[in-house]
Amino acid sequence: MGGRKNIDDVIREYLSRKTPDGYYIIPASLAAREIVAKYNNVVVEETGTILFIKTRSRSIAEKVLRKLWTRNLLGEYS
Repeated sequence: MGGRKNIDDVIREYLSRKTPDGYYIIPASLAAREIVAKYNNVVVEETGTILFIKTRSRSIAEKVLRKLWTRNLLGEYS
């Protein structure tokens, strides 16, 4: 079944890695700007057509991931 992954797999995939300086990185479409603006302790970097959302908090990263996933605004992570 090649359909969409479930949210638990997505969370596990995105939160399994941190940058060397301790951030979780979540790529998203530009439309996610409004959603992310509601969260404290996040850094947003815009590059072209992708937003990179950075946070050190695992719980905030998980909340952001759930919101973006349900709205289909999550970018690809490789």
